[in-house]
Amino acid sequence: MQEDTTQVQAPASLAQTLLSPVEAPSHDGTTQVLRGGEAEAPARGGAASGGRSTILPRVEFVGEVPRLVVDARDRFEAAKVLGRGGVGEVVLARDNDIERPVALKRLLPELEGGAAIMARFVEEIRVLGRLDHPNIVPIHDVGVDPDGRYFYVMKYVDGETLEHVIERLAAGDPEYHQRYSFERRTEVFLQVLRGVQYAHAQGVLHRDLKPANVMIGRFGEVVVMDWGLARSREESARFPVDDKLTTLTAPRGRRAPADKLRTMEGSLLGTPAYMSPEQARGEVATLDERSDVYSLCVMFHELLTLEHYLAGKAGVSECVAGVLRDPVPPAYMVASPHQSGVPAELAHFITHGVAKDAAGRHRSVTAMIDQLLAIRDGKVPVQCSATMMKRMGAETMHAVDRHHRVVLGVAGVFATLGLVGAATVLRALVAALG
Repeated sequence: MQEDTTQVQAPASLAQTLLSPVEAPSHDGTTQVLRGGEAEAPARGGAASGGRSTILPRVEFVGEVPRLVVDARDRFEAAKVLGRGGVGEVVLARDNDIERPVALKRLLPELEGGAAIMARFVEEIRVLGRLDHPNIVPIHDVGVDPDGRYFYVMKYVDGETLEHVIERLAAGDPEYHQRYSFERRTEVFLQVLRGVQYAHAQGVLHRDLKPANVMIGRFGEVVVMDWGLARSREESARFPVDDKLTTLTAPRGRRAPADKLRTMEGSLLGTPAYMSPEQARGEVATLDERSDVYSLCVMFHELLTLEHYLAGKAGVSECVAGVLRDPVPPAYMVASPHQSGVPAELAHFITHGVAKDAAGRHRSVTAMIDQLLAIRDGKVPVQCSATMMKRMGAETMHAVDRHHRVVLGVAGVFATLGLVGAATVLRALVAALG
């Protein structure tokens, strides 16, 4: 794949510092040898090729002597389509300059040409470019392909989507259940929260958070993807394009039966199964961080229970009606034959995030992170008998850690006196403390 029509020449400094022969393509396509300081490389990547070519030379060795070969290769070569949504597609490509795989996103050909569509795509690129965080996919470059389609270049995350992880867990895959305990799933979710927390701090809402838009890399890295519907407060005030552009709705013939799991635009903006009630009502102009909070908690509910709370709904209309009316069941009440029950403290955490009224939810993603970290440290909010017992157990263990010498001494007394003597000691301690 190629980018723009600007002709690029090798920098003069390259020829000035060469210590070995250089091969460069001549204007007639043959290879010519240049020697250090002799000449600069010929122009490459002109209009005939539809975009710019590589800049860096290849390094070859003749024995132990390096030789730089300047050849006019396309900068990006598309390999395969990684995924398609309602608006764009992501393509796996090779960057021939840096020699690494990258992901290219471009608009679907049937949606090209409109100024409003391009305006949103440009905004997506610039919003993503401002989000520099380990849990957000980074953008590397932009360009135009030979067909005149704009694209941008992202890091290629070699791994699997959270959606695929949930599918394998729901199928009872023992390897996935060993790898993804409730604790590990909570840690994955915390990393998602950190990425969204950073975006919110920059004034950016994602508006399409779902398992398919979260990647887990081969080394455990968690990356929030697909910021195509993201919107910044600054851009909303300065550049109020989008949210009523019915021309962006995908052609009816392209709709799949699982539309409720696909990103949609037009009268609905987002993915029906994961959108907040206010988003489902079309109140896109007034959405705030609590809309993302709702989507995040629906995602976490599915990750823990292995079942979406609207799984029984058929089609978009029923799904949207469910978003507006159907309460999300407590996670500890959703049974799975492949795992034990969801911990009560995590179930309560989710319930607080999926209130139909935004005012009843977690006030921010930062508050969500703080509560999950407190739960991880044993500071479980007491909301039922199960959480009370966990809180008491955690505090007892912390007391043991802080006063281990006293505990060892008391244990020695118990061992010496036996149960009757231990009971006497306990009564004395209670009386003294009282």
